[in-house]
Amino acid sequence: MTGFDEHTARTLIAMARRLYPHDFLDDSHYAVVVERIEAARDAERIALLTEGAKALDNAGDVPFAERPEDRKVADLEAIEGTGFFNDVRQTTVRELYSNPAVWPSFGYEGPSGHLGGYLHRGLNDATWIPDE
Repeated sequence: MTGFDEHTARTLIAMARRLYPHDFLDDSHYAVVVERIEAARDAERIALLTEGAKALDNAGDVPFAERPEDRKVADLEAIEGTGFFNDVRQTTVRELYSNPAVWPSFGYEGPSGHLGGYLHRGLNDATWIPDE
């Protein structure tokens, strides 16, 4: 086994979105998390996440991805601390926020070392920081 079936991938994407919800990001950014897991080609990990997604789906009367948001939160709280939960949480935080495609959505311009740093490049142009 080297990858996820479509249903498992959809469940993992829904889980990643619920763990780190940003309404302004579309599912394609969360799908990158699943793609990176698949790219590692770790059969044992794929099996863990496939079984975890299946158990998450079986915890309700409809698939996890189709549940109301409050139910998704409750279902994730119920499995918090498991290997499955921790793997998806850690991978999502690492892969979502290190993806240069999402940085503009957060107002991050990317690394600036090669440009001399941020100090003289508009560090003080953040209009959302109140003047003291």
